[in-house]
Amino acid sequence: MSLELLSRLSNEVGPSGFEDRVVKTVLNEVRDYADEVRIDNMNNLIVRVGNGPYRVLVSAHIDEVGVMISHIDSRGFIKVIPIGGLDVWTLLNKELVFMGKNGDVVGTVGVDPPHLRREKPPSSFDEIYVDAGFTSADEAYRSGLAPGVPGTFNSLFRHRGSVIMGKALDDRVGCYVLIQVLRDVRNKVGGDYSVYFAWNTQEELGLRGINAVVNYVNPNLAFVVETTVAADVPNNPEHQWITRVGGGVAIRAADRSMITNPRLLSKALELASSRGVKYQVQVNPYGGTDAGVIHVHGTGVPTLVLSTPARYIHEPTSVASLDDVEQVRRLLLELLLNLDYLRQGITLSV
Repeated sequence: MSLELLSRLSNEVGPSGFEDRVVKTVLNEVRDYADEVRIDNMNNLIVRVGNGPYRVLVSAHIDEVGVMISHIDSRGFIKVIPIGGLDVWTLLNKELVFMGKNGDVVGTVGVDPPHLRREKPPSSFDEIYVDAGFTSADEAYRSGLAPGVPGTFNSLFRHRGSVIMGKALDDRVGCYVLIQVLRDVRNKVGGDYSVYFAWNTQEELGLRGINAVVNYVNPNLAFVVETTVAADVPNNPEHQWITRVGGGVAIRAADRSMITNPRLLSKALELASSRGVKYQVQVNPYGGTDAGVIHVHGTGVPTLVLSTPARYIHEPTSVASLDDVEQVRRLLLELLLNLDYLRQGITLSV
């Protein structure tokens, strides 16, 4: 477990559509382990190991939710719009960091003190502003800010024992797992198989980058490595938890975008049980993942989603467990080392 790498991935700034810094970080970690490396026009990083005709895709999205500057007023106050799924109340009194052309600029989402507070907190992006201490629009522009400049949460990665906290754990944890597993399997993929590891972009804007990935790879089998909702907190009844931090890898049976191929799901559960991998079966009635695009590509692609549970995703600081991350890594590795077993299990004869 490399906490230093996980920390760098979490701390790096890379909202949807502006993932260059994270792509470079991952590229530097994987370029020496690959038979092929490419970055496509959507900024997806795709790495291949093996050279067989049966193509396996392993993906994790590299982007994070964020904001974009829409206006700077005459006094230098900044208006923003969301990039991806953000609730405005999660930003109140929080710091944001903008990717200015002259360097990063930090500002705070202004909130009136209790002495002046309105009866209701802001409920829309039209009602909030970012204060970076500027005194005029010209000062803000000279700092490198302007409409169109992106930003995200200014939060730092921390850990205590097995607990990790930080921004963008959705899905930088998945990105981390792919790096580790690529290193583990690079000399163990051969014969009929090519395994494509993809760090894809713009998932938070509607599963955009993965479309380009599947068009290039045209996979026969796919695994999506995600970070998912853990609602195991006070005030939520147990049946609404979706997943639980500390419960192991979340193996998805269904969500709004996909019902998992039942034969693939069964084989994955058998493999997890036989290898002593701690897991929980996830039924998510709310969200979706890149698997929603992958599994209907071409004539259909059996696709499995493995996730690390995390509390407070799409917020300035998420909470997850290194023990769960390790279970995700272990199961993904076992799946890739047992591709013959999986293929036999998911193939129906006529």
